[in-house]
Amino acid sequence: MRRFTIQEQRQFLQFVTGSPRLPVGGVRALRPPLTVVRKQAEPPLTADDYLPSAMTCANYLKLPDYSSEEVLLAKLRTAMTEGQGSFHLS
Repeated sequence: MRRFTIQEQRQFLQFVTGSPRLPVGGVRALRPPLTVVRKQAEPPLTADDYLPSAMTCANYLKLPDYSSEEVLLAKLRTAMTEGQGSFHLS
């Protein structure tokens, strides 16, 4: 998050929680609490082939085990911008 601009931080919150702003009290005040889990890759694909996904109703972020921080940031940015307004079952 520290490498994101203010706009990207808002996009991240929107992607994960459905809201571009934190509640009073910050991350600790999120209900349900923010949960981050590993998203498993299915062979023959690798983690770098997947985008992160989120369940906004549960503040639940599913992140693949990316090969580098740069890949993580690129995939998050893609999901945050291209995934807005999208609804998929995962």
